[in-house]
Amino acid sequence: PPPYRVVYRHSAASDSFIVLAVGETKDEIEADWRWLSDNIMPVVSELTEGADRASFVVTKIRFLATEESGQDVTADRKMRAATTTFRQTFDVGRAENLVTYYSCALQSGFMLHQGWLYLSEHYFCFYSYMFGSEKKLMFQLRDIKDLQKAKSMGGARDDAIEVETKDGSRYFFSNLFHRDETFDMLSQLTANTMKRVLMSSEYASSQHQASSTGGPSAGPTGGGSHGRSPSASSSAVGVGINPDSRLPLSSAAQPAKLKTGASLAEQIAQQRRNEEFRGEFGLPRSETLLSIIEAATLALPNTSYLYTGKLYLSSSFVCFVSKNYRGCRITFPMAAIRRIERISGTDRFAMPCYELIITVWHQTGVSFKVPLDNSECNRWCDALRGQLKLMVEEQRFAKENKTALARYTIKAFCRTCPSEQLLQTSASSQPEVNCLGHTFGYPGDEKELKEKGKNRHWLAYFRENGRNLTAIRRAEFDRLIRVGLSNSLRGEIWELSSGAMYLRFQNRGVYEKYVNDYLDCKGPYADEIEKDLNRSLPEYAGYQVPQGIDALRRVLNAYSLRDSELGYCQAMNIVASAMLIFMSEEQVFWTLSVMCDRLVPGYYSPSMYGATLDQSIFQSLVEETMPTLADAFKRHDIQLSIACLPWFLTLYINSMPLLYALRVLDCFFLDGPKILFQIGLAILKINGGALLEVTDDGGFLFVLKQYYATLGDAAYPDATNARARNVTKFHELLYVAYTDFPAITHDRIVELRRSHQLRIVHSVQEFSKRTFLRSVVDAGGFTKEQLSMLYDRYYSVLFYSRGNGMPREMAKSAGDDEASDKITLDVYAFARFMYEISSWMRVQIREARERIQSHRNVSLADVKRKKLGGGGGGGGGGSGSADDQSRVDDVARETAASLENPGWFITSLFRYAAAMVPPKSRLHMNDPGSSSTSSTSPPEASPQPEGSES
Repeated sequence: PPPYRVVYRHSAASDSFIVLAVGETKDEIEADWRWLSDNIMPVVSELTEGADRASFVVTKIRFLATEESGQDVTADRKMRAATTTFRQTFDVGRAENLVTYYSCALQSGFMLHQGWLYLSEHYFCFYSYMFGSEKKLMFQLRDIKDLQKAKSMGGARDDAIEVETKDGSRYFFSNLFHRDETFDMLSQLTANTMKRVLMSSEYASSQHQASSTGGPSAGPTGGGSHGRSPSASSSAVGVGINPDSRLPLSSAAQPAKLKTGASLAEQIAQQRRNEEFRGEFGLPRSETLLSIIEAATLALPNTSYLYTGKLYLSSSFVCFVSKNYRGCRITFPMAAIRRIERISGTDRFAMPCYELIITVWHQTGVSFKVPLDNSECNRWCDALRGQLKLMVEEQRFAKENKTALARYTIKAFCRTCPSEQLLQTSASSQPEVNCLGHTFGYPGDEKELKEKGKNRHWLAYFRENGRNLTAIRRAEFDRLIRVGLSNSLRGEIWELSSGAMYLRFQNRGVYEKYVNDYLDCKGPYADEIEKDLNRSLPEYAGYQVPQGIDALRRVLNAYSLRDSELGYCQAMNIVASAMLIFMSEEQVFWTLSVMCDRLVPGYYSPSMYGATLDQSIFQSLVEETMPTLADAFKRHDIQLSIACLPWFLTLYINSMPLLYALRVLDCFFLDGPKILFQIGLAILKINGGALLEVTDDGGFLFVLKQYYATLGDAAYPDATNARARNVTKFHELLYVAYTDFPAITHDRIVELRRSHQLRIVHSVQEFSKRTFLRSVVDAGGFTKEQLSMLYDRYYSVLFYSRGNGMPREMAKSAGDDEASDKITLDVYAFARFMYEISSWMRVQIREARERIQSHRNVSLADVKRKKLGGGGGGGGGGSGSADDQSRVDDVARETAASLENPGWFITSLFRYAAAMVPPKSRLHMNDPGSSSTSSTSPPEASPQPEGSES
């Protein structure tokens, strides 16, 4: 149980106590005590009867617990009991928190062991005890290599999951009554863990390579150039800091937090919902989902068609997505909303309903109809009212303090959008855009690309459906993008489709801050960026003069400062240079941020794990959709990644002629990463006949090169139909991509990334390990196996020491230096590392804890006897007894403090250092206490039993 608690006794004569609050630290319990004193004590003092006081206190506390946690008292009691059982059954530290638990059965051969599955923050545990047979299973979440849903009873029941660990063990769990919930929870926990593992592996690899080469390092595939700065990350997320801007938020602008008392399971489920919501609408990372109306009907002006879907409310946005075949999507920033009304009306079936009428900045009005008895509508409107009040408070705060929080100035922002200029002039004139294309010309011929016709269609769409921040995205919006964007509007539509426009809107002036930082002091990637500037689309006129080169330099250096973890990769200059032709520097900066954070995460990281992950997915899709071609590649040992990796890294810009690569980018920002897979599969299918005759990698690349050179040729030159003769090979490519591979959806790619991610992360981890061990010059007498074990133990301790499992005050101090040095152990973590690999450290800790226990067991009589030389009695009376008890407590307290005192550990280390024999004989490779379960336990795990010592 927690060491601190507040209890209630209704009378001095009563022997029963009621627990009102518990806490892990003194600060927590004191905060609870202050709240009880301010809110409960005044009422209790007015009640005269003890029974009335007890009834009031118990009822009030029970109501508060139910209201805050969202659970009933029975469920909370069950969770506490499960937590106690979990900690007693498995050897985990105090800091390891149980997330949730499920009833299930573990299949072992022909036996089913019915028991309980426990999921904690870092561990996967199972325990069963039936008919005198005990079955216990425990491994780390970071050791999971594969996770799949499965069927039991010969495929008759969807109630099982299958787990594979990195050592090759497979476990089959069935009889899960909430299989999907269990799978989602386990997937989220594993994903969170793998992100930390990946960051640790990448940082260690890049630090080692940087130290060995004296500069930024290349990724494992040799395709990227990277370096790492020891300076603190400027993009670190802190309390009260906008994670996208570095700007401090006022209390009114801070993202909404989970309600107090929410369990870990609720927090993780909320995290998953927020991630899915932000991905659906392309919103910034600071957005939190507040409320949803599951059934809402949207009516738009100038049309009688109705859309049925879900209405969402987040911290700063009102969103809607329809379920209809002809989809409709709305994303309105609250700052762009001028008026909201809720009136009573009737729906299309003449049934009474609520009608929410929203009027936005561009005078577009939309209406949402919700059933009258829908309680979700009341919660949604209450949440909206609260957020609008916060927005008004922040506006007042920004105005009074003259801060840089100008995110709600719609008028100034809209002036940067070409759609506003297009409406003010005419479709025949080109709006002025602050981009390289306006100065040096756009690729292609304006007449052949039919620029005026495209602008005319977009002008009509903007007038009916709004534009930029208030655009309503109907099916016509998608169609106009797929047929090809006009050059003057391409940058704005890219920004709107990807969600970068909302990020730029909320972070006005941030790009200029990063540029000024770069001008004041060059970052660690400036030299690498400088090498690649003249290799970025050198055929374009804008990059043959200083103006274009300077713009690209500023964008890449500013982004390397924003995301110092990622920094710069060689392929980023290709993508950024293409976007600068159609977008301003600030637009490119935020669009690049959305790409690296959400659309293609990990593509430009030190290990390029994102590109490797998608290559693995693409390989599996080729085997699934074109098995004959995949078999031919395997037979001739042709590597798909030779041609396909540049496709994904440069988004086809370096593979196709620029005009057609820009069309791919149009679809990429609209549909997301799935189009990269669809285009790649379509290329292989169209050229399948020629590729089946290829016998080596050179022939494979030659066929593709010939195809790219003829993308502008007629696909059917001998057709009798004039329209068919106008169809080019690129048109054919897009048609095949969308019609022959419709099963490759966004959800499918997300699921494939999740299932392949675990294997890729483990491969990245192993690559970093091999790279490090190969470069060791002086092994100090250790064998390769021992060095491998030391590496695993070191990074295991490092993984858990970063704010996990440490005392709160220690975690705060460690977190300050975490960004500056992420691979160095502090003295506390080093003590745990020594505990993992040496028996003398275990002996020291065990003896210290035994001394603590022995001091706690000393009675007052023993202390008096020792003080008086063994005699009984003595003077002093009550005061002497109090002094003796205080002396016993002081001894125990000092001994306990020595375990967490760096000086105690350093003294012990030097005491044993001189007597230590060579490492080979002192390193316990086969020590039972160094098993995979115990050696990778959290840093506060208790020492091993006596029998575990060698």
